[in-house]
Amino acid sequence: MTLHGSWNRSVPTGAKVVRVQMNSGGRRATGVEDFIVGWQRPDGSRWGRPVGLLVLPDGSLLVSDDMGGKIWRVTYGR
Repeated sequence: MTLHGSWNRSVPTGAKVVRVQMNSGGRRATGVEDFIVGWQRPDGSRWGRPVGLLVLPDGSLLVSDDMGGKIWRVTYGR
């Protein structure tokens, strides 16, 4: 899941991709864990904002970034 990031908070949050953990039946979220971070710097400024996510047939992910104007591809290490 992409978290586009806040725009109206004194301390910005978000700007990352998270993995949502599901129960054994796959019907209820049981937790959230950071998967891709780094679009937001420690001072709160950003160099990108993830917007959308697509899972491709080979298992790789495409993450769109509307601030950086890019589509990032995430693949498994070999």
